[in-house]
Amino acid sequence: MIAAGLTLLGMFALAAAMPRHAPALLGAWERRVPAARLRITGWALLLAALAVTLAASDWPLALVTWGGVLPFSAALVLLGLTYDVRLARAAAVLGAAAILAGLLR
Repeated sequence: MIAAGLTLLGMFALAAAMPRHAPALLGAWERRVPAARLRITGWALLLAALAVTLAASDWPLALVTWGGVLPFSAALVLLGLTYDVRLARAAAVLGAAAILAGLLR
């Protein structure tokens, strides 16, 4: 659950780091948050998701699941960018909620 949330947030950060998507995803925050920082944060979140996955007791199955969560998270952000930016922002909120739910569990 935590790894899925970190992956969703990482994909959102990587999409927001792109000059084409930053105005839509970040709005007024585009000028305040440098793209390089978003790119580093996105990759750090994806690596943190991998680390959480490898720390699981059944890590081989968790690694395969992480490999499936990567394209699913990217698809959520991509579909949000394609149809309505609010969906992409909702995916980021869903990622934060997944992290919180995983920590409370």
